[in-house]
Amino acid sequence: MSPLLDQLHDIDGLDAISWWPLAIGWWITIALATALGIALLGYAAYRLAFARSWKSDTLKKLAHLQKNLSDTTARKTAIVLSEYLRRIALRRFPRKECASLIGEPWLMWLAKHDPKQFDWKTKGIFLITLPYAPENTTVAVEQVKDLIQAAKNWVK
Repeated sequence: MSPLLDQLHDIDGLDAISWWPLAIGWWITIALATALGIALLGYAAYRLAFARSWKSDTLKKLAHLQKNLSDTTARKTAIVLSEYLRRIALRRFPRKECASLIGEPWLMWLAKHDPKQFDWKTKGIFLITLPYAPENTTVAVEQVKDLIQAAKNWVK
């Protein structure tokens, strides 16, 4: 062999490439992934708290209606309860499913989606008639109490 080739030697002492320490690009990726994970956890906690808050808020409003119920306020309470039921339905179900319902179909929909199977069609008929009835129309307090209790059960 040639004397010059004999002088060539293999390079010794180089270690294999380690995965640590990471390059700056990996540190940025890890930081962004961590920030995204924290943001997603915060969003999930916010959604959970918001989902619970509308229920507790609605239950408080229904309890307030029930507490202030009397012979003179029964008609007005029934009208407000009808509005609350709409809001509850829009909160719990897709808008397409329940927003356009009026009259008998609304009561049938309520009966269909009530887990306690309250008889909305017969006991809740004044929910759809009272808003359009004359001011001197009266409603039995017990009927309104039953409806408020059914609404409470539906929210839970």
